[in-house]
Amino acid sequence: MSAVALQVPRPVGSTMRGLRFARYGGPEVLRWDEVPVPAPGPGELLIRVGAFAVNWADLLERAGRYPGAPEPPYVTGHDAMGVVVGAGPGTDGPPPGTRVFGVIPRGGAAAEYLAAPAEQLHPVPDALDDEQAAGAAGPYLTADAAIVTMGRLEKGEDVLVHAAAGAYGSACVQLCRTYGAGRIIATAGSDEKAARAREFGADLVMNYTRTDFAAAVRDATGGRGVPLVLESVGGDVLDRSLDCVAPGGRLVSVGASSGRGSSRLRLHTLFELGISVSGFTLGTWLRERPELVRPSVDRVLDAFARRGVAPVVSRVFPAAEAAGAHAYLADRRSVGRTVVTLDRP
Repeated sequence: MSAVALQVPRPVGSTMRGLRFARYGGPEVLRWDEVPVPAPGPGELLIRVGAFAVNWADLLERAGRYPGAPEPPYVTGHDAMGVVVGAGPGTDGPPPGTRVFGVIPRGGAAAEYLAAPAEQLHPVPDALDDEQAAGAAGPYLTADAAIVTMGRLEKGEDVLVHAAAGAYGSACVQLCRTYGAGRIIATAGSDEKAARAREFGADLVMNYTRTDFAAAVRDATGGRGVPLVLESVGGDVLDRSLDCVAPGGRLVSVGASSGRGSSRLRLHTLFELGISVSGFTLGTWLRERPELVRPSVDRVLDAFARRGVAPVVSRVFPAAEAAGAHAYLADRRSVGRTVVTLDRP
């Protein structure tokens, strides 16, 4: 376990470094600017950030393609870890000095300090180092909710996991194995990523750039399909995934990393086969329905504490190379999480 040293926070009203962009564009628009240190409000904690993760939402926001994102300029970042250094009025949360991690729907995680609701920050299990913790909350809480809350996985059921070498996909594979799934069938975008997905616990992995995954799933299941599909790519992958769902099965969609939605969601397939298609975003649940997330927090923290799952970190970038971290993820080179650490003055 590594730890960020506790330091006295800069006074509210002073400035800190924050990663933001003044206009939409590629990684080149990102700048470390001096911005005000946030003041924690009622029910909020102030943390000194040690590391943050870069995810697809960050890339889409920066490009101006994420629905509901604020207008620039603003500080980017949604997933981070750090050390508690202060609290707002009436806040019941971890005491100063506690390592915490979480997903912050309103953003602002890519900065030296972050103020966020205490219920969105959780003590880091001893099993995780700082870099693992920085990127753990988003993928694992999303994966747990997709598998258990929305997917209603039953022990022994086969599962199809798309993009199984990515942050979310690798979390799905590990948690499905931990929660007693049957065969875990997975897709990945290269032979190297397919090999890593097998290391994470997948039983059958296909390189979707060379294989018709829908046909392969039908072959592997005697033409029946799988009871649960965990989908995060969108576009043609989402469309063809409908052919992989067994009668009475479920498909859970949590994103569209391809940047494309469904072109032909076939209603007749849904009602003829009794298929259930659902979707959600963790950020919306954290803002509007936090009670739906709490069971996932408990299960995921327990899995980490028992070392049943381990967050995968692909590469760690220093703060000065934050734009490079965005480019690295956009190029689909990442296996697991892409993390940026903050250097200290």
